[in-house]
Amino acid sequence: MKINRPLSPHLTIYKPQLTSTFPIFHRISGAFLATMVLFSISSFKIGDLSLTFYHFYQYFFFTLYSNWVIISLVNFTLLALCYHMSNGVRHLLWDSGLFLELSKVYTSGILMLFCAALLALLNIIRQHWSNGQIPY
Repeated sequence: MKINRPLSPHLTIYKPQLTSTFPIFHRISGAFLATMVLFSISSFKIGDLSLTFYHFYQYFFFTLYSNWVIISLVNFTLLALCYHMSNGVRHLLWDSGLFLELSKVYTSGILMLFCAALLALLNIIRQHWSNGQIPY
């Protein structure tokens, strides 16, 4: 039995707000980071099966890491990590009772985005200056 009622128009009426998009992207970045951790663990477990882990380590970081797709994925993961971490610090500040007024919520949101972008940019610059070498 099909009832001819219109769907709820909540998606078409409300425009996206800063306070509604940040939690959505926080969850998306958390799911993406969890996926990347599982991918990293599984790729290193494959390396454990190798006779010499050193050769796999060199192959993974010096052959695959020079590919621009892998570098872009690493940088995107770094951006997601910085965003997730900065938003987590923002939530810890909210839990302690700070920045709960509406104007301060928006200010802390913009500041959180700036800090996440700055952290990611500084890490990308650090990665570029180290020429992709792995610190021992």
